[in-house]
Amino acid sequence: MNLSSQIKTNGHEVKVITHSFRPDSYFDQTYGHIMYREFHYKDIPIIAYKHMNNPGPQVLYQSLEDTGLTGFADMILQKEQPDLVHVAHPIRMSEFIHVSIKRNIPYIITLTDYFLICPKGILMTSAGVPCFGAEQGEACKTSCPELNTDFVKYRYNQSKNILLSAKKLIAPSFYLASIFKKEYPEISIEVIPYGVDQENFIQNKTVYRKHQHLTFCYAGSHYTHKGLHVLTEAFLSSKINKSKLKIYGSGKDSFYNDQLRKSASKNKNIEFCGVYSETDIGHIFSSVDVLIVPSIWHENCPFVIYEALACGLPVIASDVGGITEIIDHGRNGFIFPRGNSEKLTKLIKKLNHHPMILNKIKKKISEEKVRTIEEEAHQYLALYRS
Repeated sequence: MNLSSQIKTNGHEVKVITHSFRPDSYFDQTYGHIMYREFHYKDIPIIAYKHMNNPGPQVLYQSLEDTGLTGFADMILQKEQPDLVHVAHPIRMSEFIHVSIKRNIPYIITLTDYFLICPKGILMTSAGVPCFGAEQGEACKTSCPELNTDFVKYRYNQSKNILLSAKKLIAPSFYLASIFKKEYPEISIEVIPYGVDQENFIQNKTVYRKHQHLTFCYAGSHYTHKGLHVLTEAFLSSKINKSKLKIYGSGKDSFYNDQLRKSASKNKNIEFCGVYSETDIGHIFSSVDVLIVPSIWHENCPFVIYEALACGLPVIASDVGGITEIIDHGRNGFIFPRGNSEKLTKLIKKLNHHPMILNKIKKKISEEKVRTIEEEAHQYLALYRS
């Protein structure tokens, strides 16, 4: 939405189309078997849609084909007559891409995860370990045997056609771009890093003294691939007994979340703080001492890291994906090996014993300008015009 607002500020007409899981009563219009509602959010016109009948998890979460949506997508694009379609994520939006191809409407795609390589979107095997590519669907046979082989092959060819038919492909990190280039050597990808809207940010101005107690923080979704269990395991070490850990966010995996809470209950200094909004970020990050990002999947470049740096908050993160393009160990934060709770414990212990190290890190962060949403929008506008 921030990018849409910036594009509109530059004098262009923008309309956002999105899927919604809101209750049926929320929608006030229908087309075929699709319910939809048009409204404005922060002065941006939105069209939110939903199927009248649930098409099932494969269509909603994995497929690049949804014949029940085709007519609606065609109607919307016929009505709106866009000069360009910008696909922020293809999940539940693939029919708008197919109709754009049919109508010769140019489109660009911002690749934010691996959905156009992996049906799961996160390149994690069924055993819970990182995968390094579909290999045209061949790797999926052994890595994720529960997936239908014919579906995976068919989907792979659809992905390839979607990528090759795009006017431009964008990735926010070089790492993400490299994974896609490895899988689809024919494509060309431009890297445009994220920019942040600093309107709600509050600078963390804490100056650290010897023996000062620290509060660490996690902010994000609670799923296995996000590695929150690695973080709670680190805090259960007997080597950490004074620091606090505040956990923000939520997740829909009830089993994983129940296990997390059960494990975390062994340390009274671990607090689950619930969900948060973008307007809360400044208050949260100005009141804690370190953000921890313990992901075990191939992260693109977590937006929360940019937000932390924009608030002057040091970051500890795992050495995965595009994270090391943002965090330089010992300069603006710290890096630890993926899934290694012992190494994370050592880092936390080091900062507990020598909190004044954070003053040096915060000084480095303050000397480096965090990229803004205006700068990101400027690059996209140049791309739109090309």
